[in-house]
Amino acid sequence: MDPFTNEQIDVSQLPKVETLVYQPLEDRYRTVLIISRVIFTLIVTALLTFGTLVQFEEKIPQKVIYGLWIFFFLYTIWGFVKTVMGFQHKSYALREKDLIYRSGWLWKDMTTAPFNRVQHVSIDQGPIERKFNLAKLKIYTAGGKASDMSIPGLSPVTANELKEFIVKKTMQVTELPHAQIADDEEQ
Repeated sequence: MDPFTNEQIDVSQLPKVETLVYQPLEDRYRTVLIISRVIFTLIVTALLTFGTLVQFEEKIPQKVIYGLWIFFFLYTIWGFVKTVMGFQHKSYALREKDLIYRSGWLWKDMTTAPFNRVQHVSIDQGPIERKFNLAKLKIYTAGGKASDMSIPGLSPVTANELKEFIVKKTMQVTELPHAQIADDEEQ
């Protein structure tokens, strides 16, 4: 058995994630995002309209109702800007030992799922995604919800290929220690 070592690593020699070639999501996913935003906007508009017409039996002052309309209008504009601008910043990169997903326009987020931590991989399709022939790859890791990853806006073929690749890599990682243990026992 090797003695424990913990060599220092020169940080300047680490590979740079900025140099990776990231794969964009399908352009159709932008349409799905906009449709979802429109549906949400219509539902909230209907609720606010109902509240304005009924005025909750005069219990809520008119100023509050107008304030809610102004807030909702600004929130809706912001939501559409964020959806359109944020789409172009969503992408993923597949590497030998992990998968990276990045997103965010103003607040950037990058999640890495190492294959040796993956416990389960699934593919989901909601009704709107199905209509646009898109899928979402979900990766569940040993780190819990905080380290789980979802990559939306993939073609079903790409999602399946990524899933198969990840499952194969996960199986290789779990099989490796058993093979090493068997070799050690023989010696």
